Amino acid sequence: MTPQYVIVGGNAAGMSTATRLRRLDEAAEIIVLEQGEHVSYASCGLPYHLSDTVPEEHLAVMGVEQLSAAFDLDIRTGVTATEIDPDARTVSVVDADGESMTIAYDDLVVATGAEPLVPPMFDLDELEHCHTLRTVSDATGIREEVADAERALVIGGGYIGLEVAENLHEAGHDVVVAELLDQVMPNTLGPELAAMVESHLREQGIDLRLETGVDDLTEPGDGTVVATMDDTDHTFDLVVVATGVTPRTELAESAGVELHDSGAITVDERMQTSVAAIHAVGDAAAPPAARADGNAWVPLGGPANRMGRVAANDIAGHDDQLDPVLDTAIAKVFDLDVGTVGDTAATLEERGQAFEAVYTSQPDHAEYYPGATEIQFKLLFDPDDGTLFGAQAIGEDGVDKRTDVLATAIAHEDTVFDIRDYDLAYAPPYSAAKDPINMLGMIGANVVEGVADIVHLDEFLDHKDDATVIDTRPPEMREAQGWIDGDENVPLGELREWATDADPDGEVFTYCKIGKSSYMATRVLAEHGIEARSLTGGYYRYEAAAGNDADDNKADPEPTPAEQ
Repeated sequence: MTPQYVIVGGNAAGMSTATRLRRLDEAAEIIVLEQGEHVSYASCGLPYHLSDTVPEEHLAVMGVEQLSAAFDLDIRTGVTATEIDPDARTVSVVDADGESMTIAYDDLVVATGAEPLVPPMFDLDELEHCHTLRTVSDATGIREEVADAERALVIGGGYIGLEVAENLHEAGHDVVVAELLDQVMPNTLGPELAAMVESHLREQGIDLRLETGVDDLTEPGDGTVVATMDDTDHTFDLVVVATGVTPRTELAESAGVELHDSGAITVDERMQTSVAAIHAVGDAAAPPAARADGNAWVPLGGPANRMGRVAANDIAGHDDQLDPVLDTAIAKVFDLDVGTVGDTAATLEERGQAFEAVYTSQPDHAEYYPGATEIQFKLLFDPDDGTLFGAQAIGEDGVDKRTDVLATAIAHEDTVFDIRDYDLAYAPPYSAAKDPINMLGMIGANVVEGVADIVHLDEFLDHKDDATVIDTRPPEMREAQGWIDGDENVPLGELREWATDADPDGEVFTYCKIGKSSYMATRVLAEHGIEARSLTGGYYRYEAAAGNDADDNKADPEPTPAEQ
């Protein structure tokens, strides 16, 4: 008897399942039910359509007719699945003409994805110029308005919100970003690296407003939108609500499947739900995850495609399973690339997991080769054995490959000692002889072995006024980069002479630009019987956290010829 497989949802995870199933079973009847008009479209590319960086015709990976013909699929668009009967193994649907029917299945795959999470005070159905961004139709609708819009409001400072803001700005519009929390990318970045992103956004001309909620959206009828923020009305031509997404699970719930705390469908490593003959994949599913001691909802394109493949393999009788997802992600924010993988400090603290964190700034390739730029890193690891937990990286180039290397390392439960010794490709245009990954490992290994004593910024700020703070940079670098009030400038080359007669009050903290010479300073001081700790991340991290206060301690730049 020919098996019949039904897949509800025709985007990344659903089509990955369908096409893999066909490659494994040429005889099966494979039906794909899609509520919208598009299948297999590049949802991650939607923000870039707003600036026409990605034209509409490039958003569709393959059209319905192409996919149907290439893989012998029965793809039905405009069809809404309303209910699953797991005992009868049927799914009830309503087609584009309003006709109801039931479709039998031998195995059902729920790939219903996620939908925008819209604050309850906003009735977007009644607002003509307020949008969400989830489908091709959403993107084209916003794109049509962009031509006539001058001032736009983006509500939400996560990945999608910032990508939308960038592309609206690139399209020539004044953009305000309102984020309710006190930092951008709150679920993936710590506050110290988020501060760097925030500074860059403002440098690019984005009006970023943190700790700012939008209480109301109204349209007076003149083609504008009035947004009430902090009890003040502001007028915009266009509003995009990018406050997150939530899994679409109503259909799966009708079958009685188990749900995760996130609201997504709980699945095992084979994408099986708690109900027989029903799999779930993509943004609707919560698979086993490395960073959560169990399952986690990770609505990202990479895991969605892998989940589809694993589900198809399982249905077809092939032995396969999904490795725990790490939440590996990267985003473009104007000239910056922001990469994250694994746990954040916040998630580790929630689990009660002891961890250590180190920060560094390293060039993406050899400094003497033209075009080198700095990558800011944060690495989280076990303080006892150095096992890697998570990492974040921000820079203009080379962030993607370092994020991927760290993702591979974390997936294999490597330690700081392992990445210290990685044999990575080197040539001056691409890396340094000691790749930034190797340097991260060296710094982490020094901490685990007790060779390096570090102090974190929060502790440093709490105790610096009662401590001896030593800046180990040359005076000219200090003048150019800035300094910390109350410190003492003792360049590394002069530190031995200083230490001979020194009798410092309180604790001794050292710092430099990124923490390299200040670490060496602690070793020098230790040999002179002076215990000292180096500020991890150096002045770079202090400056990002201090913001405008740090700018006060910086020499004025030399005037340009035009200013003289």
